[in-house]
Amino acid sequence: MASSSLLSRLGAKQVIERSAAGPSGSCLRCQASAFSSTAKVQESKRKRAARIKRRENLEQRQLKKTLLERSKPDPVLGHQLNDEGKALWDMSELKQLLLEKEKVWSGEAGTPTTAPSTSAEDRQLGPSLLNFGLQNSDRKLLFEDLPQIMVEDRLLDSPAAAVTHGSDMLKMEETLLKYEAEEQSSVDVLSRILDLRNASGKGIQVENTRRIVKAFGRPPAKADTGSPEVQAAILTYRIRNLADHLGKARHDNSNRRAMNILVHQRAKVLKYLKRCSPQRYSDVLPRLGLDPRAVEGEITLPGKPKIATR
Repeated sequence: MASSSLLSRLGAKQVIERSAAGPSGSCLRCQASAFSSTAKVQESKRKRAARIKRRENLEQRQLKKTLLERSKPDPVLGHQLNDEGKALWDMSELKQLLLEKEKVWSGEAGTPTTAPSTSAEDRQLGPSLLNFGLQNSDRKLLFEDLPQIMVEDRLLDSPAAAVTHGSDMLKMEETLLKYEAEEQSSVDVLSRILDLRNASGKGIQVENTRRIVKAFGRPPAKADTGSPEVQAAILTYRIRNLADHLGKARHDNSNRRAMNILVHQRAKVLKYLKRCSPQRYSDVLPRLGLDPRAVEGEITLPGKPKIATR
């Protein structure tokens, strides 16, 4: 009796397994058909072509988006970090105007590329770069006219000027040569004082700002500091100064925050210029060495750079 119950249990188990598997393993075929990569049986040619075309368009759109993100300019420097972006900045008018502190202090900036002239008319008076906002038109007054006036004034006030005898003319000439030598010494001292090489970093920054106002200001005004072109140029100069500083002091969070504020201010000024005058906006961007995508749309600034770990 026990053997018959055992056989009945084994038979019931085999029936259940056969019913679960189905004839010829139909359940397994259903699972395999769910993962088939072939075209659907009920799909028409038109729908299949539309589906393939839509997939290709999505892939092309994703590729364009990826390439656009890779070629996106740096929001701080305003251009790409490759050779093309660096060439945009090197050829800009702002780059040609600015003086670098290291080159000024070493004497490389302001050095004439041609051979110095030996004629008195073409000879440069004073230092190559003047400080305190002085211009080249002031050189003749400071280093030629003023010493000559001082020599004549001192000579007229000297006792030798009252001598009328011919024998004392030699003494008068000696006094004149003495005064000329003393004034030449004063000219040398004045030249060292007015030399931009003796200026501090702040003094060089003031000189660069004066150059920017003169180059980017609108012609009717002598000191046009309020036009959008001048403001954008000064902001770009300050941003690049802070970017160079933060490249050496990455933990300076205060200056990093100030640089981010200046970047948004520059974008705001240029967007205002674009609304008021699109032509002036398109003209000033190459002069500043900026890519339009660096100031248009949403600006996302990077945080503190991380040190790469091995």
